[in-house]
Amino acid sequence: MKQLFVKRSHSDRLLLIFAGWAMDANPFRHVSRPGYDTLVVWDYRDLSIDWSEAAAYDEIVLIAWSMGVYAASMTIHSIDHLITSKIAVNGTLSPVDNLHGIPEAIFEGTATSLDERNLRKFFRRMCGDRPTTERFMATGPQRPVGELVDELRAIYPEPWFANPKVTRWDRAVIGRDDAIFPACNQQRSWQELSVPVNVVDRPHYIDLQEIADAYIIDKQRAAERFNAGRETYDDNSPVQFEIVDDLMSDVFRLRLQNRISTPGAASLEIGCGTGALTRHLSMLTRHGFLYLWDTNSLPPEGYADARFLSCDAELQICRTPSDRFDLIATASTVQWFNSPARFLNECYRVLRPGGLVLLTSFIRGNMNELSTAADVALPLPDENGWMTMIPHGFEILSSKTRDYDMAFDSPLDVLRHLKLSGVNGLGRSSSAISGPAFVRRYPRMLDGRCHLTFRTIRLILSKNV
Repeated sequence: MKQLFVKRSHSDRLLLIFAGWAMDANPFRHVSRPGYDTLVVWDYRDLSIDWSEAAAYDEIVLIAWSMGVYAASMTIHSIDHLITSKIAVNGTLSPVDNLHGIPEAIFEGTATSLDERNLRKFFRRMCGDRPTTERFMATGPQRPVGELVDELRAIYPEPWFANPKVTRWDRAVIGRDDAIFPACNQQRSWQELSVPVNVVDRPHYIDLQEIADAYIIDKQRAAERFNAGRETYDDNSPVQFEIVDDLMSDVFRLRLQNRISTPGAASLEIGCGTGALTRHLSMLTRHGFLYLWDTNSLPPEGYADARFLSCDAELQICRTPSDRFDLIATASTVQWFNSPARFLNECYRVLRPGGLVLLTSFIRGNMNELSTAADVALPLPDENGWMTMIPHGFEILSSKTRDYDMAFDSPLDVLRHLKLSGVNGLGRSSSAISGPAFVRRYPRMLDGRCHLTFRTIRLILSKNV
């Protein structure tokens, strides 16, 4: 395989793109996310690759498209521990398969009749319409046809390879109008692997910038917003305090306070912020050790005795030794992680037997009014999605969802609240939630006010002994 950095600013994070068949790096030179370098991989005639440069990053997010989904699944084993999120786009782990990929007859027909003319026809089918084809071809790949035939023959029949396929993917995006990988085959393939699926009205070719914008969290921007709103957060985030109070009510209802208060126990809070949850934990863990992780550079005021670390918790937990903590607690933070599923698996690993997870997060439909007006939203799982992410070794002691409501006099008051609380809940640039169009589209309820609905899940998990 070949690889090329199309963006390199010596970031700690890498966006890794596996291109499709017949591609090179040209169609993907524009794909980027703030805080990430971008590396493109292509040419699957030979599935060997040197990952030494990619392995130097703290975090990797993978987007694989078309035949690149299969190639990635066969080759990322040595860097898999660095990948926080794997997103498959219009591809499967069985690229040539009548039920799970490209039908065999269609694949064979392409391989036996490929020439310059038929390659252009393939690109038209791939793009779906003339304008998209013209845009794609303006920066299209530049590879000889003979090379592309060899690439097809190297893929099917599938070559023997020492590594098994990597089957744990975080999300599959399926184009409803895909004329290359039938959408029904894709859906069947990913459902059998219990991978969440998003179906979009797109052909086989999807601009991967759309995927990067929609599904990769801009952690740096989120941290900057939280830090900017630190002084005004507590006075403008009553919902967060309600969420925490409800979580602690669950703890006492289940009579778990004694387990948390065990002398010498090690407790970790992730995303301590200004201390909404910390104030509860500090009392319960006063006979043990309390560790606080947050992107803030300073711990919340009044908790100087806690062991504070400024870090990206999604990465830090992967570096933490196994069986390290007796409690992991996090409130309204995990939605900013690229892979909540991987995070839960890491929680299971670093907890001691009998350890607890106390977790709240926002779920699909959160701030629906805001996402409707701005026409963007965080890619949040729903309640069922959370249930499927929980590792089998956890016992679910409690699982509850609840909506919290805030009402404002106008959309401008909503914007003011978002600024003072430090986050817009969309993961996008603030330009998405400003301007006359946003104000005009923001829904008003029958009471004439502009509501903001926070949709949440609360989980309490116990690691089986």
